[in-house]
Amino acid sequence: MTHRDLSIALQLFAAAALALGLAQMLGLTNPYWAAMPVWVVHQIWREDLLRRAALRVLGTLAGAALALGLLALGPPDWVIAVVLSLLVGVSAGVAWWIGTVMSYGAFMLGVTLFVVLLPALAGSAPDVPATSAAMDRILCTLIGVVSVTAVTFAFTPPRSVPLPPRVIRGRTRAALRRALFCVAMSGLAAGLVMLWPRFDVLTGAMTLTVYPMILAAAPDPRPICRTLVPGVAIGMLAALTFLALGTPLRLDGAGVVFAVTLVFLAAGAVLRAHPRTAGMGLDANMCFLLLAEVGTWRHAPEDAAVAGACALAAAGFVVLVAPAGLGRAVRPAPPVGETPG
Repeated sequence: MTHRDLSIALQLFAAAALALGLAQMLGLTNPYWAAMPVWVVHQIWREDLLRRAALRVLGTLAGAALALGLLALGPPDWVIAVVLSLLVGVSAGVAWWIGTVMSYGAFMLGVTLFVVLLPALAGSAPDVPATSAAMDRILCTLIGVVSVTAVTFAFTPPRSVPLPPRVIRGRTRAALRRALFCVAMSGLAAGLVMLWPRFDVLTGAMTLTVYPMILAAAPDPRPICRTLVPGVAIGMLAALTFLALGTPLRLDGAGVVFAVTLVFLAAGAVLRAHPRTAGMGLDANMCFLLLAEVGTWRHAPEDAAVAGACALAAAGFVVLVAPAGLGRAVRPAPPVGETPG
């Protein structure tokens, strides 16, 4: 691991710890959401960092507004499911069509939609209404974005290489195919949640929705497919280990549990910063935060184990069907340092 990689790992660790700590201090319902932007907003070039930070906030605000507007109309669940599937598909298709770092806003709009609407369909948290969930998402996004930008900005150099030219040929047809793939996958996810409104099924449904979006928006989904299942497996094992260690330590106070949390964040930062494990590290960190629900202790370890198995199975299914769903259209890779999806 080079000095540069170690520096990035330290920055990511500090930003994730800061974001999670602030979210917990503020008493947010899902504080682990605040650490999630850290792993994807960070970029090699300063301009890309600022663009991605702004686009994550704008996409989250737009997605939350659309989700709350739809719920305010009070439609039947099947209407919510259909609209959700269509909007997720459109978001993924538009993200592919844009094809640069500017696509991240459209991508985040779709992500926020299913983050708010899938739990609403499941009715899994009646004590947390959709309005509160949406506001929690917005506040966590702001905390995470501000944390990663504040911590890494001074260490992120300005762009030293020009952006490559956009490739337009075949883009619209490929975008439509990717949109339809995401419509089908998110529709399947919504149907599963309505049939079995449980935490483990909801976790699998989230996986069935977000990873098709990531693959559909990526210039070349093949590298992501190669690391997706191992990354989810690492995140699942980390979450179960964290819960097994943290459950008895809760009696010793929140400070002791947070110290254990820092160890897992540090390991995730190293995995994310190393060039050979960066993609796998992204999936591992996201799945760890989602399955462990860091800062909430909402579900028992055995429930998290079943949810992790659902997430792993869903990831495997996505990798299996993605080649047929996405086709062969591949764009040139993004500029060095730009994280796709």
